[in-house]
Amino acid sequence: MKKSVVIAVLGAAGFAVSSYGQGVIQFDTYAGSYNGGSIAQVSQLAGGAVVADGIFSGELYYAFGTVSDPVSATAASITQAISAQFTALPSSVTAVIGGYIQDGTQVQIPGYTATTGPITFEIGFVGSNGQIGRSGSFTESSINVLGVPATTFGANGPGPGQMLVASVPEPTTLALAGLGGLASLIALRRKQA
Repeated sequence: MKKSVVIAVLGAAGFAVSSYGQGVIQFDTYAGSYNGGSIAQVSQLAGGAVVADGIFSGELYYAFGTVSDPVSATAASITQAISAQFTALPSSVTAVIGGYIQDGTQVQIPGYTATTGPITFEIGFVGSNGQIGRSGSFTESSINVLGVPATTFGANGPGPGQMLVASVPEPTTLALAGLGGLASLIALRRKQA
């Protein structure tokens, strides 16, 4: 009886400790302008025009510590997968104002505590029109933990910075192009025979 009570108390204490072992960031690239952070718009790779309202979703990636993963204005770098050292969070938001993510979603970072220190983020994008892209990495010196208002991007660091999207062909487009090339080779071979 005493043993089961002790185990139950220890389990409850462990749950309480683990529930506070999470940092909180506000997934919003616009609010920074009035909340001590920096703002960042998502722009087209070609021409730099700001992406239209509501056509893309953002996904947040993080890594503990300082990580350098720049993004350059070339299609090759944009279409590569985000570095494996980043972890994707199961939280995405949709742009609601031209080029910005702005819905104030508070995202919890598992395992982040008040003593963890720097944390690096990237934002990845998927557009409804086949565009993909990402920001470069940006490091916050610290973020708030649960029970305290969420940290805004840029409040303790440089903010998201440059965010670019590029149009890339869908996989079915590439597959159809390959089949068309194969059919052309077969037709050419038959003509020669």
